[in-house]
Amino acid sequence: MQWRTLTGPELRRLAGFPGSAAAVLAAAQNGDPRAMALISGAYATGSGVPRNDSEAFRWAQRSAATGLPLGIHVLGLDYFYGTGVAPDPAQYLRLLRQAADAGSIVAAGEYAKALFRGEITAKDLAGALRYAKIGAEGGIAESKMLYGTLLYDRSLAGRNPAEGGKWIRAAAADGYDFARKAAAALDAQDGFSASAKQLFVSNFGNSLVGAHTVIAAADDPCVTQIVVDLNGTTGSFLVNWQETVVASAGNSFLNLSGAILNGTQRAGDDVRNSLGLSLHRDQSDAPEEQDRMFELASSAKRVSDICHAL
Repeated sequence: MQWRTLTGPELRRLAGFPGSAAAVLAAAQNGDPRAMALISGAYATGSGVPRNDSEAFRWAQRSAATGLPLGIHVLGLDYFYGTGVAPDPAQYLRLLRQAADAGSIVAAGEYAKALFRGEITAKDLAGALRYAKIGAEGGIAESKMLYGTLLYDRSLAGRNPAEGGKWIRAAAADGYDFARKAAAALDAQDGFSASAKQLFVSNFGNSLVGAHTVIAAADDPCVTQIVVDLNGTTGSFLVNWQETVVASAGNSFLNLSGAILNGTQRAGDDVRNSLGLSLHRDQSDAPEEQDRMFELASSAKRVSDICHAL
């Protein structure tokens, strides 16, 4: 149902506020739970009726008592803002979750943000993932961005970077500004990944020197995982583009300096200063290989520039 995905101001606008306030109040007085929630918001904002916090709270209580997800959410917001009642963040969160569990997509998205930020409740990324999915599948752009971001998180079961990229791009298509930037970084990473196979790994300073790249893929919008092979032994590097400087030499060598981590776990202090990628000796004179290195360097600079600005 469309009203389950709309915010209070949007609902009041579609209901014809402020001109329809008298009709909505009459419907609320006749027992319509949705009208009760709408008139509560009207009293809280002074939209078509005189602002009255006590009436806002009273109508929110009546709407919530019917089990209407919107009414439960509106009552929660009264506890958050202190509308007709003393502010109570714990009660707000309880009602927000109740509204989400009852079917409010907007409440699910808000609850996911609260769990992700950990400001008014304990941080809970697994819970944030679960509720962000509800908001994302319900069409909320901010929830799509959050859900996509959490799908990249290595600490969570069910991590799925490919699916995460789809949701971030979906949020970008909805016009969510931060998602547009993250999607642009992912697009630049795609260009980098397409050009990063079968390159010589140099000047890294560990046992994988002399290896060749196997594949590169986005580990999140601003981190690329590069998998390498050295005589059958596989390793990987994580390149954090937000802290990496890109330099190239001609069309045969690319140097990445900054935050380069050895292995797939980001914990610890094994951060190297540079990673060199170059053509093999038998590739260096081939025009198509030089073009590939040019595209690799161009993509690396694009993703680095985007991520430094995020």
